[in-house]
Amino acid sequence: MTVHVTIEMDEAVKAKLDAFSSARGRAAGELLVEAAELIAREHDALEAAIVEAEASLAAGKGIPHEEVVARLHARRARWTHAA
Repeated sequence: MTVHVTIEMDEAVKAKLDAFSSARGRAAGELLVEAAELIAREHDALEAAIVEAEASLAAGKGIPHEEVVARLHARRARWTHAA
C-alpha cells in the first residue's frame, strides 16, 4: 500500500534536493523515499546489533571497559608513531 506524506522543508534544502534529483534524472520524491527506506533499514540493523550485543554481554562475552580503553590507547599510540 502506498501513502502520501506532506513534509515541511527549508527552501534552501528543497533547492538542493531539486538540483540533486535533476542531475540524476530522478524525481525528488523518489530520492526521499529511497532515503527514508535507507534510514529504516539502518535503524533495523542497529536495533538488531543492540539486541545481539546485549545477549553477548548477558552470556559473559563482554570486554571490560578498562581493557577497551587500553586497547584504544595502544592503537592510537601506534598510529601516532607510524605517522
